[in-house]
Amino acid sequence: MGRTFKKVNSRQVRFSHTARRIEDIFQSHRDNFGRARDLSLKFRAGMQEIAAFIQQHTSIVCSACRKKCCVNRHSCYTCEDLVYIYALGLKTQEYGERDESRPCYFLSVSGCGLERALRPSGCNWYFCDRLYGSMEKAPGRAYTDFDDSLRDLTYLWMELINEFLAQFNAVTAQKLHIADLKYSSHRRAGYPAPLSPRQRK
Repeated sequence: MGRTFKKVNSRQVRFSHTARRIEDIFQSHRDNFGRARDLSLKFRAGMQEIAAFIQQHTSIVCSACRKKCCVNRHSCYTCEDLVYIYALGLKTQEYGERDESRPCYFLSVSGCGLERALRPSGCNWYFCDRLYGSMEKAPGRAYTDFDDSLRDLTYLWMELINEFLAQFNAVTAQKLHIADLKYSSHRRAGYPAPLSPRQRK
């Protein structure tokens, strides 16, 4: 009887390789990445602060929307996400085989099963026109404060990635760009910096 070989998902292999590479560098050179860890903790705290405002509007807009954005194709962690996750000392789920057009495997009957600060950046930085419109109508300074906070988080995110690259290059004597770590075929190299809703308009 011939042997049966399981088909290997090439993107899954690339994801696992990249995740291990980033995790190993954090574990092997902990002293060099102290600032990256501090920036990650600061980013997580900042995202938690605006989570309630976002949830207030997604609970209304997204539940009434027929076009579901939360599908598997958008649930992939980018390399920037992996840097952030491993800087926190956490792990991501392995990239398993799944139908990319199906509802996101993190999605439950009550919404996303992940803490907002630990969701893929493609989820945290995306606001459709309807959601953006709902947020903009928030009373008082609620939207302005949110937009200011999101802009600050954008710069904090870029500072984190730049710090990681600087330390990685220092400890490995390599000239690395974040594009060199790309694994996901539907993410183009040079993934754009996150934009606030006001910047997207």
